[in-house]
Amino acid sequence: AMARARPRAHALAALVGVTAISGAFVAGMQAGYAYNTFPLMDGRLFPEGYLRLEPWHRNLFENVTAVQFDHRALAVSTMVGTCAFWAYAQRLPLPRPARLATHALLTATCAQVALGITTLLNAVPVSLGTAHQGGALTLFSVTLILLHTLRKVPL
Repeated sequence: AMARARPRAHALAALVGVTAISGAFVAGMQAGYAYNTFPLMDGRLFPEGYLRLEPWHRNLFENVTAVQFDHRALAVSTMVGTCAFWAYAQRLPLPRPARLATHALLTATCAQVALGITTLLNAVPVSLGTAHQGGALTLFSVTLILLHTLRKVPL
């Protein structure tokens, strides 16, 4: 059972990591001060100005609109992926530590997404922004705990 869950958990860990890195770009560019609505950005699901810079790849790192949209998309993908992994893991005969880690991962992900949306809707007060960054560290730590509980143990 753990062998089947392990590759999915590694993929989810990569997604959590990339989402956290994209959050660092949001913080560094102060992109959270723009588009303080959710789920729409300026009344649109996909914002205008996403690809306004040339060459196109500059938008991924230098365009406030694209950086914030990408972080939102990655966060929602992380949430969906976590929920799917949790549902999958509940059908497996996992040992208690791994099962508890899946519950902790779902809880940390839900809390982090809720905190991120709350931070955005409140125009990023320092207290919430700091808590959201701490939440990213917590979520990544819980992901590492899950990977640890699913590791191959040498005989």
